[in-house]
Amino acid sequence: MTGKPNFQSKIFRQRTTPEEYEIYKAALEWDLTDPIVIESADDFKSTRRWKDKLTPFHHQVTNLITFCRRLPVTLLADDVGLGKTVSAGLIISELIARSRLSKILIVCPKLLGPQWKAELTDKFDIPAQVVTGKDLITADPEDVGAVITTYNTARLYLDKIPEDRFQMLKHSFDGVIR
Repeated sequence: MTGKPNFQSKIFRQRTTPEEYEIYKAALEWDLTDPIVIESADDFKSTRRWKDKLTPFHHQVTNLITFCRRLPVTLLADDVGLGKTVSAGLIISELIARSRLSKILIVCPKLLGPQWKAELTDKFDIPAQVVTGKDLITADPEDVGAVITTYNTARLYLDKIPEDRFQMLKHSFDGVIR
């Protein structure tokens, strides 16, 4: 690529506040941060984490590309059974590979906790632990990883967790990531 492309207006359309969006645009303009530009699977930086363990479906690759284009405000949702856990794993893995995040909190039904842990650990080499009750307050992945908890635990203790503990919160309802 030659010259500096203007990705801000195309990729980063939504922000939580206009002030945050302006700060983000300034960071891009002054090269303090880089947009995540993914046009195809060839642009992935996380492939080494999962290439020997899974082959993502086309729609999962498309989910990753779309998610990164719409950062930081985005939603991943589709019908039950289409692999949102894998799509979320691809997204988390890519953001880790690009040093955009290291600690993730996943809130899901109790029944899905072990599935999330297995998928993240086995397919994406992302350490994960299932934590419930008061243990959520002190749960902290060491360098990179995920803490998985239940809705009830999150409802009771989420406000007691330090705000800087996790960089990403994933909410899963019957497999739907919000």
